[in-house]
Amino acid sequence: SHLLNNTTSTMSLFGLRGRKFLDALQHHPSFPSSRFRLPCPPYDNPVFWDQLYKNMEYDQVNEWGGVDLSSSSSSGGLLQFRCQKVPIFSVNNDGDESDDGEIISTTSFADWMDITQLDTPEEAIQLYQQQREQNENQSDNNHNDTNNDNEAILILGCGNSKLGEQLLINSFIGPILQLDISSKVIQLMTQRYHKYLSSDDSVVKRMEFMVDDASTGLTSLEPESVGGGVIDKGLVDVLHCSAGSISSRDDHDDDHDDHDMIQRIMNSVHNVLQPSRPFIFFSRSEPQWMLRRVFGHDGYDDLMSDGSQRRRRSKMLWKDVEVVKLVDYDLLLYKLVKAEKEDYTDEDDEEEQMGTKNSVIKRQSYLKRLKGGSKKSKR
Repeated sequence: SHLLNNTTSTMSLFGLRGRKFLDALQHHPSFPSSRFRLPCPPYDNPVFWDQLYKNMEYDQVNEWGGVDLSSSSSSGGLLQFRCQKVPIFSVNNDGDESDDGEIISTTSFADWMDITQLDTPEEAIQLYQQQREQNENQSDNNHNDTNNDNEAILILGCGNSKLGEQLLINSFIGPILQLDISSKVIQLMTQRYHKYLSSDDSVVKRMEFMVDDASTGLTSLEPESVGGGVIDKGLVDVLHCSAGSISSRDDHDDDHDDHDMIQRIMNSVHNVLQPSRPFIFFSRSEPQWMLRRVFGHDGYDDLMSDGSQRRRRSKMLWKDVEVVKLVDYDLLLYKLVKAEKEDYTDEDDEEEQMGTKNSVIKRQSYLKRLKGGSKKSKR
């Protein structure tokens, strides 16, 4: 537990201002970027996570960044949160964000995610059952019908967070799909939430747990099966920290290089999301760094353009990019919405599927090396 607390708080020590300095330092032209990494453990190593959770109890909870949905938390929770809009490209001469005078607004988690929150958990269960019955009837009547109306919420790298349970307690419809690369923590979470997983006919199962790797295609889920949204509390952020500086344009011919784990995760999330549904994630890194990491240089430049430039693949796959600063947390909240199907071509679809297959092959090779006895990070 002590190790996990130290691990999850490593970057918390720096906050937004500290991260601003470290990101700028890491990407400074004269800095030896090939050898420099922000101070963090090997987050991309599944062996690291299994060892981390090895001696933990099922009722222990660690919330990355202190993010909590419950209104009883010290920061007020995310059910209703205060935020400031962050420009995704504007910085002043001092390198500070130009949103210091931005008006503080209040919004709800349901509105931000564009999902339904009912008055009681009982109402949410009833509506969930109706949706499930409708989908089953459509499937029985038309075997070729791929429609799957749902408000499923996928939580990437769930760890031992209580976020999934809080979503059900606060009357979101679900189901809640919790995924982690660590089989140990999924075992602990299954033990903790057995009441939601019972095979008893009196229990409506609205929570599922999966051991999977978001960087290898999320193969435990069907394409376009998530109709609510995808939430990541810290996976993208910590991988950004551990990845080192962002490659320059001259380093790679392909801006969406398969070696970039974050862009592979983006492809995986896009594959399982239904169109017009959001992917949200939390970070302490500003848009000028994080969006370059997520989209690559060309995608970021296209995002910054006024539309006169040719739309590249990352811009076509995602739309309505928003970033806000959470006033009561020292965090930024990012939201990307999956574009409609007609906004990207069959060629893009084929490229995404091929990228997923290549990611699986590369990840399998990586795991074989880990099992070969090396306990060091691959970086």
